[in-house]
Amino acid sequence: MARFITTIQLHNAAEADYEKLNTELERASFKGIKKDRRLQKEAPAARREYNREGNITLHEVTDAVVKAIAKTGKKYSFTIIRNKPAYS
Repeated sequence: MARFITTIQLHNAAEADYEKLNTELERASFKGIKKDRRLQKEAPAARREYNREGNITLHEVTDAVVKAIAKTGKKYSFTIIRNKPAYS
């Protein structure tokens, strides 16, 4: 089973734009990653991170992210990292 971590930044976005993004990504089975605010050096709305696990491909994850972001109408940048399981 693959696990992907996605970091998304909406440009010139308000908190309401990120709420819309969260809603759309939850519909696509993504889960937000909560961070300790004391460790966060950027503004809370500067970027968000999400997890997605399952029998999915990088292409499917990318499509879901782009569709969710498009609903906000904002310009954006994002990265997707595939976590590989640790073998002992």
